[in-house]
Amino acid sequence: MKIAIIRKKYTFQGGAEGFSNSLVEHLADAGHEVHIFAITWNADTHNSNIHFHKVPALACNSFFRDFTFAVSSFFLLNKQKKDFDIIQSHDKTLCQDIYRAGDGCHIEWLKQRWKRIGFAGKVSILLNPYHWLILTLERLIFRMHRFKKIIAISDMVKKNVMDNYGISSADIEVIYNGVDVDRFSPQNKKKYKSEIREKHGLKDDDFVVLFVGSGFERKGVKYLIQAAESVSGQISLMIVGKGPESEFKKISARQKIIYCGPQKDIDKYYAAADMFVFPTMYEPFGNVHLEALASGLPVITTKNSGASEIIKDGIHGFVVQEPEDYISIAEKITILLNDKDKLESISQNARQLAEEFTFKKHIGKIKKLYDTLTINRNMHI
Repeated sequence: MKIAIIRKKYTFQGGAEGFSNSLVEHLADAGHEVHIFAITWNADTHNSNIHFHKVPALACNSFFRDFTFAVSSFFLLNKQKKDFDIIQSHDKTLCQDIYRAGDGCHIEWLKQRWKRIGFAGKVSILLNPYHWLILTLERLIFRMHRFKKIIAISDMVKKNVMDNYGISSADIEVIYNGVDVDRFSPQNKKKYKSEIREKHGLKDDDFVVLFVGSGFERKGVKYLIQAAESVSGQISLMIVGKGPESEFKKISARQKIIYCGPQKDIDKYYAAADMFVFPTMYEPFGNVHLEALASGLPVITTKNSGASEIIKDGIHGFVVQEPEDYISIAEKITILLNDKDKLESISQNARQLAEEFTFKKHIGKIKKLYDTLTINRNMHI
């Protein structure tokens, strides 16, 4: 099968970009001819089934980058669409068979943010041309039906698309993300725990809470730090990712908080932690949830994450209703801080849950969708 994948770029620190690269690699390993259409794609690969096509774009800022990428990719793919069995876009573009809503609904993210900011923040949203661009592209995709199928990465995303754009349930396929259960494993603790802890001045018996993600505001770093400060006991908090550290350092006073920056060997950081906390305002699913679970870490997240659909409260971690309820988050952290048996039990359950979401199973579902679409297309020829 000849498959085109559209994504602006690959960077190791981006969960969505990293997922796109994993999908490309798995499809190519399965014998499919995969063509990447992107501005840049620097992932290391020597697979002869993978071909890169540069999409011209003005990358001077996010508005011009996304606008010119959408326009350029449309003309490139529209001209070549008969050459491919499947065109799948992971970005807001206008020529695709499958639109994978991996970033969720921008309008839903803005609604969640709107509820949590003051007058100045609301004015900033209204005057920001980037938001209007993304909302326009979103409307064009959904309301003008510029797809044959939508992949929603959670039931939450499916509901967001249906509620905001009136899309039929039959047009949306829910396919959860997959995770590399070999790379992310509880066995890594023996290999990397001491190495990472020593690197950041932590002791083996410190209780370490991990956060991984870029985009600190949306993913709730402020609420995580407030929760850490409210924990009854001593913990250390490792924050891995890209964000404005200076804005958050003034919140902390009592607990040890380490800003690690983006890390390529992220599997080592999961191995160094005791639990994972992700108090997000809006997250379509978040690969980090599966990576943490696969690493044997209990996960605390919010109802605003699609991953909350698979996490059973008290079994695989905990789900709180809203990110700003930092007291509840602190209480859940405290439970596992003080109960080692429960921590161990949830850790084992977390790993078992992740094994239901292997990349092999994910690729199987993707391939089944591809087969359905190509069969339907051939019937209409």
